[in-house]
Amino acid sequence: MTHETWWREAVIYQVYLRSFADHDGDGVGDLPGLLGKLDYLRELGVDAVWLSPFHPSPLADFGYDVSDYTAVDPAYGTLGDFDVLVRAAHERGIRVLIDLIMNHTSAEHPWFVESSSDRTNPKRDWYIWADPRQSDEPPNNWLSSFERCGPAWTYQPRTRQCYLHSFTPGQPDLNWRNPEVRAAMREVWRFWLDRGVDGFRIDVAHRLMKDAELRDNPAELAHARRHTAHPTLRMRNLDLPETLQVLRELRGTLDEYGGKLALGEVPISDDGRLADYFGGDGMHTAFHIAFWEQPWRATAFRRTVDGLAARIRPGALPTYALATHDISRTASRYGGAARARVAAMMAFSLRGIPCVYYGEEIGMSDAPPPLALDVDGRDGQRTPMQWDATGRGFTTGTPWMPVAPDQAEVNVAVQSGDPDSLLTLYRRLISFRRASPALRTGDYRSLDAGDDVFAYLRSAPGERLLVALNFASRPATAVLPDLPAKGRADVSTGDRPAGSTVDLRPLRLEPGEGVIIRIEDRS
Repeated sequence: MTHETWWREAVIYQVYLRSFADHDGDGVGDLPGLLGKLDYLRELGVDAVWLSPFHPSPLADFGYDVSDYTAVDPAYGTLGDFDVLVRAAHERGIRVLIDLIMNHTSAEHPWFVESSSDRTNPKRDWYIWADPRQSDEPPNNWLSSFERCGPAWTYQPRTRQCYLHSFTPGQPDLNWRNPEVRAAMREVWRFWLDRGVDGFRIDVAHRLMKDAELRDNPAELAHARRHTAHPTLRMRNLDLPETLQVLRELRGTLDEYGGKLALGEVPISDDGRLADYFGGDGMHTAFHIAFWEQPWRATAFRRTVDGLAARIRPGALPTYALATHDISRTASRYGGAARARVAAMMAFSLRGIPCVYYGEEIGMSDAPPPLALDVDGRDGQRTPMQWDATGRGFTTGTPWMPVAPDQAEVNVAVQSGDPDSLLTLYRRLISFRRASPALRTGDYRSLDAGDDVFAYLRSAPGERLLVALNFASRPATAVLPDLPAKGRADVSTGDRPAGSTVDLRPLRLEPGEGVIIRIEDRS
């Protein structure tokens, strides 16, 4: 694998910075705190770390409302701290990705302060303004992605127009039809690339362009706040074909630097439309959003993985995450330690790029309500990292958000020395993946294995692996044609010893067991 394509074999680790590690004791995670945990990430075996937004922000959406793209919020440290972090990460073979929020800024960003000051201001057209239909009613029927925020428009009495915000009123949408906006944002890209970042996670990449005439969404889709699959109709405030050209421009800037990654957040459940966004001359990869929307059923995951695999460009790789700062944690969503282990094996063995949300490797769960800090109710999956039983591993002060109540049992310290822990399994899976040509670069083919088992082959020259995942809480038997009579267990989520012989005619799995089996002959 070349320097240019390092990402194709990478394991990415997402750090929600506020909640990862606090260095100065103020209760908020920061860049120096992350610096002190880089050796942990190296021991885990990850290749890149993706940082949640750390720019100055009034926190209308916890950092996704940026008020200065080229600075660090003092709560997280300084630009100097960032530079030290990047150098230290690179010394450990870990690349650094940062969140790029291009759809909108904070309402406190100087660009919007100017834009909202007067209709004749030179930056007026940097954002999307429109006359109300009457009085102060919204110009059209577009809705904020957040239900609590209602319409996607806010009326400004001073200039007697409404501005568009796909999220909170504190996040006005940029006008990407304006070439000055594109040029200004390219300078932002270069600012961080010049500081050594290895790429960007592109927030809501599908929302950058909006209908030029600001027409209503079709009546059939008027209720939708996010992407809605429809056989013939499109929403007019997201997923427009012109968006792909903007993403090609980003790719062109990245390619000037060489070896940089564009990872897209594209919340689109239609496989064909999602496939347009990555693997060509736009973004390198994108999250397979439908993957984390599935119920705990083998047939659902097989259908979802196969569906996208059939639609993507040759050579394209999706990114697979079990959870993110927007998605409930695996342990809470699916329940049970065995399921978290099977899910981990699936994420690391599919044909794609695994992305680990902090704390997933120890089985952190969502904190229970009541928490009401986030506008969209995502507090539960953003609690502080559980380094030890006391919470002192995160901060010596009072944490900005309460720690989940299972901290005493679920933490890094208690799992680090336990050969049977989830953390040990994560380390084993990442290490195995790094040494396996079939998992790093091989092809993928799913097998008919009944309703309870998701089974697939991963093959590369010199190596063929069978991955079999029992999603049921009862034993499962899978009849797998065209395979030899026996294989060898390489990694199991249960008690099956590594190196032991596995009968394949038929394959019997324990309740909630996943196993990677080496196929050594075709007899």
